Parts: sequence; structure tokens; C-alpha cells
Amino acid sequence: METMKKELLTMSSPAYAEFLHFLRSNNVTENNIRIKLAGYACSGPRFGLTVDTKKDGDLETTIQDLTFYVEEELYNEFEGFQILATEENLGQGMVLRPNKVQESTGCTTCEGC
Repeated sequence: METMKKELLTMSSPAYAEFLHFLRSNNVTENNIRIKLAGYACSGPRFGLTVDTKKDGDLETTIQDLTFYVEEELYNEFEGFQILATEENLGQGMVLRPNKVQESTGCTTCEGC
């Protein structure tokens, strides 16, 4: 039996509006965005967003007029992503979250844990 894969990226209408406002208020006029792993911190993986073009091995999805690229290996590890608006994130600001949360193996990246 084949397992259904999760969407590459989900984003509600409020999250789209907030994300687009964030891009434009930072003078980003390009609509091709890469989601990438920026590293690990005490609370788990951190992701970055950059303007980029599609590369070999990328998965692609379009939400309204924004196109997002993710390396297939990154998608496989985190089973896709979601961008939440501030209101969806309990007022804590817009956030990019993976669908699959990694189990904590203990802090090894800093002394303050």
C-alpha cells in the first residue's frame, strides 16, 4: 500500500498576505523562494528563506503567485512545511515550521541549556 505524501508547503490566506507583505516591505520583488536548512539550535532545526531559482533535485510548489523550491532530501526528512501567520502562531509572529518534528536528542550546541 502506497503512503500518501504530505504537501510540500501549506499556507493559509492570512499567512500568504503576511508573507507577501514581509517580502515587499523588505524590498524583495522576486517571487521564487527557496526553503533551506539554516542549521540546528537548542530547540531544533532552523530554516532559512532565500530568493533563488530551481535546481536539479528540487521539488516545487506554487501558492498564488509565489513559487517555493525545496531540495527533495529536505522534504523527505521533514515531510514538507507550513508557513503560519502571526494569528495562527498564537501572536508569536509569522513562522516556518516543518511537518515532521525531530525528536530532541539533547542539547549539544550551546552551554546554556
